Parts: sequence; C-alpha cells; structure tokens
Amino acid sequence: MMMLGLVLGAILILAVFTGTALAEPKSAQKAKQSVKKDIKEIKSQGEDRTVKITTVKKSRTLSILHIVGVEVCAGREKIYSPELDLKSDRDSITVKVSGLIMPKTCKGSEFFIRASDPDTISVSFSKPVYHVPQR
Repeated sequence: MMMLGLVLGAILILAVFTGTALAEPKSAQKAKQSVKKDIKEIKSQGEDRTVKITTVKKSRTLSILHIVGVEVCAGREKIYSPELDLKSDRDSITVKVSGLIMPKTCKGSEFFIRASDPDTISVSFSKPVYHVPQR
C-alpha cells in the first residue's frame, strides 16, 4: 500500500512538473508576438528614403576620375550618416554621407569614382538602416 502511494505520488509530481514545463506562460507568448511585431516595424521603416545622382563631371586633373553629385533624401524617419554603394564600369566603392538628415529633407554630397563611361555610374544604399521601434 505504501509503495502504491509512493508510485502515485511520483507520477503526480512528474505530471505537474512536465505539464508546467511544457505549458508556455501567457507573458512569454505576448513577448514573442511583440518581438515579431517589432521585427516587422524594423523592416518597414526607412523604405521611403531615396538616393539619386544629380551631376556627373569629369575631373580636370585625371581624365579617368569623375565627380559624382549625389542627393540623399530621408523619408518619414531621420537618417544618420547613410552609407552608399557607388558603382561604375571600372570601380565599386562604399562612401558615407556624413551627418544627420532630418525627416522629409535632402542632403547633397560629391564623390570621386573611376569610370571609362560616365553612363555606367550608379548609386544605391549599401545596407539597410535599422531603427529602434517606437512603442
């Protein structure tokens, strides 16, 4: 009889511990949903920012160098020193527009790049800009 009580007690204790270990608390479920929501916010922010080439001039000193005027515009979010990929038929470089670009404003910069044909010069953002989601 005592052995039966011990076995039933052990089974009951194991059931309680495994049941609570397998069940996930509601606060953990809410945290997972919050993280998923935050990830979506990170991906969606900063999509309305733009970068474009405004001017391309040949350098006076070296005929293979071109001076590229670039304009970076922030959308709804401000941008901190965005990095850009500047590419041509002869070169591919990463450049940085220093400083803060406030929302709904633009900032211009000029960079040097080697290019045989100035029509092959292109510019794009080099990496995504991540912002801390606002709650």
